[in-house]
Amino acid sequence: MSEKDMQVPNQAPVEEPSVQDEPKVDESVPEVSEIEDITSESGETTYPVNEDVIDKLSFGVLEHCLPDLQKAKGSLEEILRNQTILIETVQQENGKFAECKAMDDLTEMMMKSRRYYTKLMNLKKEMAVLSEKSFKLKKRAVKLQQQKQKEELMKAQQLEREQEKERMLTAKNQQTC
Repeated sequence: MSEKDMQVPNQAPVEEPSVQDEPKVDESVPEVSEIEDITSESGETTYPVNEDVIDKLSFGVLEHCLPDLQKAKGSLEEILRNQTILIETVQQENGKFAECKAMDDLTEMMMKSRRYYTKLMNLKKEMAVLSEKSFKLKKRAVKLQQQKQKEELMKAQQLEREQEKERMLTAKNQQTC
């Protein structure tokens, strides 16, 4: 990595010590050989550390990791944007499928309606034909009944005439005798 990549934004660049600069020795910081082990109550060994060293080490770790973390953050943001776009697209497609299903249901209902309408029209035609046949049968039955009554009336009249003739003949026979 270059020095520019290692710089933390909004912070001054770290100056590298030159060969000519002599390292400054802080007299307040004890030499490694002079540091004594400090044992805590829990039994862990700790060493006294200068705050300036902690800051410099933290800054170094941050300088080392920050560019990768920023790239990862950018990648995550892009992934989240793409995910949002994909979710919206899937929701739109689901809406289209729902509309398509509704259209299929409507089409099926219209086809059922057409079939039932056709059945209804066929029933109406059949009822009209049956009604016409019934009317013709009733008319024929009335005609037959009238004809039968006419025949019976004629028979009755014929019978009456014959009886009248017989009476007349009987009366004539009685008068001639």
